[in-house]
Amino acid sequence: MKRPYSFSLLIFLLALLPHEQTTASGILSPEARVSLLTAGPGERLYAAFGHSALWVYDPAYNIDEVYNWGTFDFDTPNFYLKFMQGRLLYKLTVVPLHVFLIEYRHTGRFVHEQTLNLTFEEKLHIYQFLQINRKPENIYYLYDFFFDNCATRIRDLVDEQLDIDWGPDPHPHQERSFRDMLKPYVAYQPWIAFGIDILLGLPADKRATPWHYMFLPDDMFIAFGHARHHDGRILVNAWREILPEQIVWESPSAPTPVMTSWLLFIAGCLALLHRKSFKVFFKIYFLLLGTLGIIVFFMWFLSDHVATALNMNLLWTLPTHIYFSARMNSPTALSKMVMTWYARFVCAIGVLLLVSWPVFPQSFHPAMFPLIALSAVFAGAYLIKYK
Repeated sequence: MKRPYSFSLLIFLLALLPHEQTTASGILSPEARVSLLTAGPGERLYAAFGHSALWVYDPAYNIDEVYNWGTFDFDTPNFYLKFMQGRLLYKLTVVPLHVFLIEYRHTGRFVHEQTLNLTFEEKLHIYQFLQINRKPENIYYLYDFFFDNCATRIRDLVDEQLDIDWGPDPHPHQERSFRDMLKPYVAYQPWIAFGIDILLGLPADKRATPWHYMFLPDDMFIAFGHARHHDGRILVNAWREILPEQIVWESPSAPTPVMTSWLLFIAGCLALLHRKSFKVFFKIYFLLLGTLGIIVFFMWFLSDHVATALNMNLLWTLPTHIYFSARMNSPTALSKMVMTWYARFVCAIGVLLLVSWPVFPQSFHPAMFPLIALSAVFAGAYLIKYK
């Protein structure tokens, strides 16, 4: 399902328009309710993992406010650079429910409401806290996908303002890492899954706790459904579906990353039979690996993203592969010596990664196996036949 970018821009602009209600003083009536809104995954990458927001509704005071911590300003200077560096500030916006629902209705994503079981004093306490949060000096925060996002902001607010027992692990028989938790959401988008696995490092393979599960809106929905106040009251006393899901998820079509990688491996092995073809293939392949390595290096060392640090993919996508590609035909003795030692290193690293694949601390995407194998084969072939 393809959606025009102009519509997404319209939704963003609507979210920035002022939608002030009759009161922002922190006053509520006993009829007020506070609800967790959970939106389902969408087809675009930014929407792939769902969304969470907090809704305060009070007909007595004409209050209809959805608190959304998932917006950002496209006019931010150096927007894309800051996004890559993990230094982009997200912000809280407040809109009426009908405005919040426009995008989800248009894109076919479900929206569920869980009404929180709160005393009047608890509702008032949360609402007054939200009024402080919506002040201009408080709306911005430094976003982190795993640890500080639209869902964790609500989790932390509820945990800090109420006395909540989150209950036992809802998945007691599963040891889920952060990386594992993302996989169901990109199962229908294999190239996005491949890209995510390239960029995420060792921190993503850390076992997540039930508290950490709530970085995903769907898991927070489950956690809220199981949670209780410390006095034994259930946290959620009502649930309803505001919008049904309309998206029809289709199985991924070929070529998938795994299929493409194995075809590339076979083509590379066939190129070994012809010296000229091998040299061309060699140069292009290591140039592409080195370019990919620059991105991996940037996300590890030059960004503030916690999850992209300690990325072992750098072992087989070294930026120095670009030099390896460029100097393959160098006639000088020094270059040949450097290339020989470098080829030995690449071959050894490749073999080591393949042998340790089942027990390696970082989880690699299956499509990486033939790519790593091909780099080892090419390096070995260079040492044996083509140096």
